[in-house]
Amino acid sequence: MAADSSTLRITPLHKTFIAQVEGVDWTAPISDAIIAEIQKAIDKYGVLVFRKANIDNETQVALTGRFGKLDFMPTVHIKGRFPHTPQIFDLSNLDERGNIILSTNRFLSMSMKGNQLWHADMQYHPHRDKYSILRGVEIPPPGMGGETEFADSRTAYEALSQGWKERVENMVINCSLIHNRRTGAPDLYKDVDPMKWSISRWKAVYPHEGSGRKNLYVTSYGYKIDGMSVEESQKIIGELIAHGTQPQFVYKLSWNNPGDMIMWDNTAVWHRALDDSKFQHKFKRDMRRTNTLDDGPHGWGENDPNNNWRVQVPKDPYAHEKIVPKAAPADLLTAVKVAV
Repeated sequence: MAADSSTLRITPLHKTFIAQVEGVDWTAPISDAIIAEIQKAIDKYGVLVFRKANIDNETQVALTGRFGKLDFMPTVHIKGRFPHTPQIFDLSNLDERGNIILSTNRFLSMSMKGNQLWHADMQYHPHRDKYSILRGVEIPPPGMGGETEFADSRTAYEALSQGWKERVENMVINCSLIHNRRTGAPDLYKDVDPMKWSISRWKAVYPHEGSGRKNLYVTSYGYKIDGMSVEESQKIIGELIAHGTQPQFVYKLSWNNPGDMIMWDNTAVWHRALDDSKFQHKFKRDMRRTNTLDDGPHGWGENDPNNNWRVQVPKDPYAHEKIVPKAAPADLLTAVKVAV
């Protein structure tokens, strides 16, 4: 028998957002009433925690699809472990064979650093994601890191001064995956101009569809603000992110058990993975995410809905290290020979 919505117990974990949900029987069909209760809760809290859900890939994909059209993982130098289930975003530290990725895999290790910066999933695409569901299949031992932090970007917007609210109201930001990855690991894509690659355009502020509250949509993907230099843009973006990640807006969530699952609304919160140095090349962290596209009134932002491109980046993220110096002038070569 499908679970009834009256069995749900919702416990706030922070004074302004994030809640733990209990009472869902994941072994039974999930009724429309349960989905409606979860929808109501995610609209209010922005982040929901389900401990010991212990569902499989197929159930996760089906559950996510109850909340919108599924997105699929873009392949950017990474094949992933689930090539036949592209709806699963493989966010683990494991290779295609399920082995821990060693530090010698330079690109994968450095690329994941971008996930440790504050972001909203897929903001670097023209059609953004709304809901994310992340499941911890295998987690590091206690005390070895791997937590996920969330920031309440709706309350952060409301806490802005009136002057800042007027300043950001119509601000448009050019967003880039290259910029995020290079910020996390400066040796990636060095000297590449992000504006010559995949750029999505989003306002700094949008109304949140589920609550009617305004949301500060400014993250580490933000590269350049229309009408400003990159330097000026980065200063403003940095100030806004610093404002939105003050302690009163942030909650650090620990993964307590294998099978724990988190759902969040990318149009209401920011998130980031915390420092992976303790576990990255020692313990498995098998994380699998599914996402829905945002088909609401702001799902395409300032982008063309008739041009649904997927992100493109340079094939060689280290091209700058392979530049061969130009040949020395003939007269200089002669002078060197004479000197010898």
